[in-house]
Amino acid sequence: MPYEPRALANHLLDVADALGLPLTHMAVHKIAYFAHGWHLAQTGAPLIAEEFEAWGYGPVLPTVYAAFKDAGRQPVRARAVVFNPVTQQRTTAHASVAQDDAALIRDVVRAYGRMNALTLSDLTHRPGGPWDRVWNAGNGRVTLGMRIGHDAIRADFLRAGSTQGARGFAG
Repeated sequence: MPYEPRALANHLLDVADALGLPLTHMAVHKIAYFAHGWHLAQTGAPLIAEEFEAWGYGPVLPTVYAAFKDAGRQPVRARAVVFNPVTQQRTTAHASVAQDDAALIRDVVRAYGRMNALTLSDLTHRPGGPWDRVWNAGNGRVTLGMRIGHDAIRADFLRAGSTQGARGFAG
């Protein structure tokens, strides 16, 4: 079952903090994208219960963007919150992350967490990749929602994994 995006982002930030890797708002999106892509490639199922959208600096999760936009270019220190309409309360978004998923996330944070956000953005802008195909679709016309489909991401990461070995990245 895919994770709520803000809960997964909080988990990712907790892992990065434990590894001593401060992440900016942009880096959170890119690392979440890589974790989502490798999860799709390995399991065929999405890690995150929201589609990424193609924005100027690469794939973005809109709910995560809204949660962390105040961090600007500084490392994200706060955690995303969710509103429960039944209790009328805001609480820190949390997910009980399965052991296999937690291991994948930890490996992805280790592999990509030392890269700066612009380098991560460049990796997601690869010509012919999922972001590029959505961003540049329709002869410069905006595609409604600019959503990057799970199937496109999975196919891209399967190609990358076949050229980089079993895990697909230096985890």
